[in-house]
Amino acid sequence: MEFIHAPKACAAVGPYSHAVKAGNTYYLSGQVPFHPVNGTIVGSNMAEQAAQTLANLNAVLEAAGLQISNIVKTTVFIQSWDDFDAFNEVYAKFMGGHRPARLCVEAGNLAGGCLLEMDAICVVE
Repeated sequence: MEFIHAPKACAAVGPYSHAVKAGNTYYLSGQVPFHPVNGTIVGSNMAEQAAQTLANLNAVLEAAGLQISNIVKTTVFIQSWDDFDAFNEVYAKFMGGHRPARLCVEAGNLAGGCLLEMDAICVVE
């Protein structure tokens, strides 16, 4: 098992790793729209916060030597279904033609008042 730290993502705020490699599978911890340097929330709406969350997720992918094409599943927690379309638009642009499995649920009281949190499972074949 390998524990991965992503220096370009916001610091872990607890006793966990940005990602863990187990065999050919990588488990990426939940990412939120925190600025990677000062830890403040980036953006006031879903589109802005989704873009930062995906940028943070991408920093973890890069630190693990992975690409978007390695993502097999994402889990997304959004504060309100009212923001689903705005999230989906940013997510689709980020993923391009790649279409991993996904679970998206509405969940209140996300970290620091964020509008979303997202994790991913990746595989290298």
